[in-house]
Amino acid sequence: MKTSNRLSVLLIEDREDDYLLVKGLLELASFTVFTLHRIDSFDAGIEAAARSGCDACLLYSRIEGRSGLEFLNEANAKGCNAPVILLTNDESSRSCLAAFQAGAADCIDKDRTDAEALERSITHAVERRRAEWEFRHHAGMLAKTVGEQSAQLREANRLLAEEARRREEAELALKASDEKLTSLIESTWDIVFTLTPEGVVESLNSAFERTLGWRAGEWIGRDAFELIRQEDRKDFREFLGKICEGEAVHPIQARLRTCPDSSKAFEFSLAAQVPGNPRRLICRAREVPVAPRPDTQTVEENALLKNVLESLPYPCYVIDAEDFSILLANSAAVSGGLPAGTRCHDFFHRSPVPCKGEKYNCPLLEIKQSKRPIVLEHVHSDQNGVRHIEIRAYPILDENGAVSKIVEYCLDITDRKEMEENLRLAREELEHRVELRTAELASANMALQYEIAERRRVEAALRFDEKRLEALLQLSRMAWTSEMEIAEYVLEQEVRLTRSKIGSIGFLDEDEKVFTLRAWSGEVREHCGILRTSAHFEIENSGIWADAVRRRAPVIVNGYSTEGRTGPGLPPDHMPIERFMSIPVIDGNRITALAMVANKERDYDQSDVRQLTLLMDGMWKLIEHNRSLKALKESENLAGIGSALSVVAHDIKTPLIAIGGFARLVQSHLGKDHRDWEKMEIILSETTRLEKMVKDMLDFSKPLALEVSAEEIGALIDECFEITNTLAQAKGIELRSVVPTRIPPVHLDRSRMKQALINLLTNAIQASPDGETVAVRSRVKDTDLVVEVIDAGCGIPAIVRKNIFSPFFTTKKEGTGLGLSIVRKIVEAHRGKVDILDNVGNGITFRIMLPIR
Repeated sequence: MKTSNRLSVLLIEDREDDYLLVKGLLELASFTVFTLHRIDSFDAGIEAAARSGCDACLLYSRIEGRSGLEFLNEANAKGCNAPVILLTNDESSRSCLAAFQAGAADCIDKDRTDAEALERSITHAVERRRAEWEFRHHAGMLAKTVGEQSAQLREANRLLAEEARRREEAELALKASDEKLTSLIESTWDIVFTLTPEGVVESLNSAFERTLGWRAGEWIGRDAFELIRQEDRKDFREFLGKICEGEAVHPIQARLRTCPDSSKAFEFSLAAQVPGNPRRLICRAREVPVAPRPDTQTVEENALLKNVLESLPYPCYVIDAEDFSILLANSAAVSGGLPAGTRCHDFFHRSPVPCKGEKYNCPLLEIKQSKRPIVLEHVHSDQNGVRHIEIRAYPILDENGAVSKIVEYCLDITDRKEMEENLRLAREELEHRVELRTAELASANMALQYEIAERRRVEAALRFDEKRLEALLQLSRMAWTSEMEIAEYVLEQEVRLTRSKIGSIGFLDEDEKVFTLRAWSGEVREHCGILRTSAHFEIENSGIWADAVRRRAPVIVNGYSTEGRTGPGLPPDHMPIERFMSIPVIDGNRITALAMVANKERDYDQSDVRQLTLLMDGMWKLIEHNRSLKALKESENLAGIGSALSVVAHDIKTPLIAIGGFARLVQSHLGKDHRDWEKMEIILSETTRLEKMVKDMLDFSKPLALEVSAEEIGALIDECFEITNTLAQAKGIELRSVVPTRIPPVHLDRSRMKQALINLLTNAIQASPDGETVAVRSRVKDTDLVVEVIDAGCGIPAIVRKNIFSPFFTTKKEGTGLGLSIVRKIVEAHRGKVDILDNVGNGITFRIMLPIR
């Protein structure tokens, strides 16, 4: 399967416009060069998908009136190996599930996809199919390797079984030989016994008891001369001496004592002797009635016994248990005989001492301790090197029950051990290869799973980015929408994208000390008690969710608990939270807004931080843009209003002066007791009010030419207090000034700024209840002078606040509605700005910020 950046794609589609659409999308691919082949009929598409060597197939949901699912089923039945991607206009979960169950590699919406998504879907499908093919190939290779190694193991097991069968046959033959020899010795009517050169009896057959009447156990380990009559002992001693000296001897006759006390004549002959070692003798005694039997018969019997021993197919030894010298060895063990006194460890191991070690111990030592026959594996050394031997050894006990001799015969199992070792090595090699291959497949599988998981993560991230981009796109289209609607939409998207359960958005004042909630989710509204009293909160008393303002950075708290907590917690009456995240919006050096989400099922991470940061930045930029546009529009409207007011004011001013002058002249000719005096007072009062209105209209319509000088702000505030003190005393209101002594002089137009402050003080006094306090507070913040007029009134509703600075807008029964418009015009002429802030508790604050030159 191809894995390069060039891919061949087969398109099954009968519509020309869809073909051109797919072709155009593939030509826009960024990283892959696609070769597109088109088939425009259902049946031809089935054949082409089965025979073509294309890398992927693109299939529309309807072809010649038949469904794409039918095509998938038939193509798979025909042996289509290329991944099939279904292009549909129905991206519901049910239709996609049906496509995947039918074998589709992917299911995408043809009307909503783009070049990047189509390229990603095709390349991912090709890579997944390649990974599946490689996995099946490796699995087949592993199965083949296991099969081959299993066949080798079966052959090795067969050879091992064959060797075991041959060994069993040899053992059976050896056992038969042993039984044959034992049967021969036990069945003979001659007495067969083993003697030492000194004449000590070591073993006796059953003929001893049958012929002499003694129990064999009574004579094991005793001197054989005690059985021989006194007069025959000298001849018997000479007979044994010659045998020990290696001389050729002829059978002799001697009488043996019987039980009860009697004697019988026997002919003694040597039945067997270890070549070159006269220390062990096997003698035969045959009863003679009167005269001894001919020597030839004795020789024949000795020859028969030697033939029986020589007939054994395996090496056989008789070993002295005392000094480990070999007393007897058949021709299968050694040819030509052994030197007298040859010890088994000299002969078998080329060692002066018996073998001893962790792996192989001397079998003679073991049998001397246990006094029982043993079967064990051992090693012997010969001219061909080290040989593995299976030893079968049998003890011969003396009359005291101690082991005096050991009969041992050996089976050479070197070939079998080599075969077992080769089999073990082959098994270990197979297991090692299987482990390596399994590890390779496991590693490949893990890598494949990781790649699939990573691709799924990337695809999920891309889908998530698409949702975020859709949210940002929708947000960008909300120009001229109210700030409340913008905040509510952003909050809805933040809760959705971060998968949170609750959330809220609020704005901060200029000092970053007061936080005002603008939008919050429904669950917060229902269950959080802090919103029942106010939507304005001081940052220093706002608990943990204001940490983002204190730190000026995003804050994440996963696993919130009040136990052992030393820092700020939740505000009183706040609903329970488990996980929490807050994001500040920083505009320049100032935090302007704060977003909060909580109670996500999983921990919050940096991805959630990015989501909230992007949305909040987009929201604030949109709000700033809308505010700028609104300000520009208001400026244009104000310019038009100012031009109209200028004309109207000039047209009214001249007749109004005449009316006021003539009214004063007429009143001067009337006494106070005249019936028209009060009417003239009303005329003069209304004329004065109209004159003030005309003056305000002219002030508003004219461009301000400032006469700037360095002024002390404290002194200016005191002058304003003197002018408004009469109005304040009438309501019992206290005027209070809070001005630090270290504030430097500020360059401003004294008369204009006094006019603005008097307007604000007048409004504050009128809005505050009787007996309250109106304060003016001044301070320096960064490079600005801040002057705040603080009342104790009932506040300004949001629907009124947005029009409070508009010309002719007023909520009073009297007034022109130009006072606050003129205040803003004066402040802006000084390159400053004026804002309305909510107080914590009651009342509002008008804040003027002027740059310090």
